[in-house]
Amino acid sequence: MTVIATILGTLADLQNQYSEADFVVLTAEERLSPHGVLHSVGGRTLRVSLPRGTELVDGDVLAIADQVAIAVQSAPEQVLVITPGDALTWGIVGFQLGNLHRPVRFTQTALLTPADAMIATMLERLAVPYEQRLTPFVGRQYMFQSSSHAHSSHQPHHHDLPHPQAET
Repeated sequence: MTVIATILGTLADLQNQYSEADFVVLTAEERLSPHGVLHSVGGRTLRVSLPRGTELVDGDVLAIADQVAIAVQSAPEQVLVITPGDALTWGIVGFQLGNLHRPVRFTQTALLTPADAMIATMLERLAVPYEQRLTPFVGRQYMFQSSSHAHSSHQPHHHDLPHPQAET
């Protein structure tokens, strides 16, 4: 079995290179996992080993075999679709979800997070409109590194600061 190490492109980009599509249907968590064995709706098996940090998105083509593009499709999941009405409420909801280390996806009109009774109760207390839906957990995702981040993109430095000496 061939190991897929790169995404070929998107269905739209490669539309002239295939005649039909077969899909691997993945949850948000599965789309974040760059390694493993995937099974398509059509019964094809793929071994995937993508670069660390790769996130698969709808329409990513993993392989083309016999004029069939094998592409990613986001699975429907139970999510809370949160629709804050103003900038202040967007900020409050974003802060609360970030403070609770909740996965969040951003669209032009809503924030999405996996359905959770505690989050629903918090939103009700804040009087923020939301609804629970079975829909793909997609949208923009922002991830920031903590102080234990990698140093590959800039000069090495130390997080330890010198401690002032106590005067006697």
